[in-house]
Amino acid sequence: MKNFKAGFIALCGLMVLAAASLAPAVAEAQCPCVRVECQSGKTYCCAGTPQGTECVYDRSCLNGGRCGGGDFEIE
Repeated sequence: MKNFKAGFIALCGLMVLAAASLAPAVAEAQCPCVRVECQSGKTYCCAGTPQGTECVYDRSCLNGGRCGGGDFEIE
């Protein structure tokens, strides 16, 4: 019984460590991608960065800063 209890505590500790290491990736996935349309009609996506309970977006990206590059086209 003593060995079972020690193993269970070790397993719980590993689960806590795994959850803590995955938390940043899960939080980043919660910010939606904001689509921006360029004057040419092409669109691209601005990814958000979570800060607390809000998502923060790069102002340059939202204002068409990536419209010159063709690598970011969605459609």
